[in-house]
Amino acid sequence: MDTLRILQALFTAYIGLFAASVVLNNIADYGTNYRFVRHVMSMDTIFTDCKLKGRRITMPWAHHAAYVFIIALEALVAVLCLWGAWSMWDARGLDAAAFLAAKALALWGLGLGFTVWFAIFVIGAGQWWCAWQSKEYNGQDATFRYYMAIAVVFVIVMQPA
Repeated sequence: MDTLRILQALFTAYIGLFAASVVLNNIADYGTNYRFVRHVMSMDTIFTDCKLKGRRITMPWAHHAAYVFIIALEALVAVLCLWGAWSMWDARGLDAAAFLAAKALALWGLGLGFTVWFAIFVIGAGQWWCAWQSKEYNGQDATFRYYMAIAVVFVIVMQPA
């Protein structure tokens, strides 16, 4: 058994399980994180003198659409990572080329996960809608932990095994 291959599969599964739990939580307690999305997009909790408030979106249908889109992307991260982890696990005893091919879904899942938690939450929410200015609806510290964990696993999965 190649320890690195086992850990690559296992760590990818952890990210998949994390994303799946986020999806389940967002569905089971829709209102809590919907409220977060609503406040971020409405820009109603940022500095009162912020000159960027022209970016705000206050239509509830747009908040729901954005939130459902985020949940769908998180679900796709879960599926790709879990399926990718299974593919790596299944190929753990095969030659290097076969194991490398088995990493594809995992890498897509990890790449999408980084995109969700960095591009959407840091660039979109944090910078575009200035969530970093909000004391209550900021989310930047938690988001950092998520995309950094995903990035570390991505680097580990990229190692030849």
